[in-house]
Amino acid sequence: MDIKDGRTVKGVNFVDLRDAGDPVELAEIYSREGADELVFLDISATEQKRKTLAELVYHVAEKVSIPFTVGGGISSVEDVDILLQNGADKVSINSSAVKNPQLINDLVAKFGSQCIVVAIDAKQIEGEWMVHLVGGKVPTERKLFEWAKEVEQRGAGEILFTSMNSRWYQGWFCKYRIGTIINRFEYTHHCLRRCRKHATFYRYL
Repeated sequence: MDIKDGRTVKGVNFVDLRDAGDPVELAEIYSREGADELVFLDISATEQKRKTLAELVYHVAEKVSIPFTVGGGISSVEDVDILLQNGADKVSINSSAVKNPQLINDLVAKFGSQCIVVAIDAKQIEGEWMVHLVGGKVPTERKLFEWAKEVEQRGAGEILFTSMNSRWYQGWFCKYRIGTIINRFEYTHHCLRRCRKHATFYRYL
């Protein structure tokens, strides 16, 4: 679920957002209806220099009985410790990992790889998939495959991919690009891809 200002929102590429309800109520519904995992991303936390709201995390986790991942504005061991203590099973980092890759190692050493998810937002530019930050607003010089490989080598337990090119939302990026990455790697960690347009989750093992 995408969260902004304490509310669940829906949109494409984090724009044209519309209110989609209370995240605590929705989390309870999804859990009750058989979802096997929830991902709670505060999409404005990094942009607005805020921390994910630990209190909201606590209330969401209180209502679900399935694994629950939290992301948004996480940049330190202390941030992760607070979120895990408030009920999150895993945390997702993105911009902070690109800016400080050592953070991945530090979090894995402290909490274990099973708790650490690295989100990667990628956009195709002139035929090359490049990593972007802040919901696709800020380009970097990192190439998708190279960064994904480094993330894996640093010990992250899962990778959450998002294509920021709207024309790939029909699922091609999900099925082809992630499959290509997995074929290049020698690991069996879960790789998740969220297709924002259809709110569909794909799991590749």
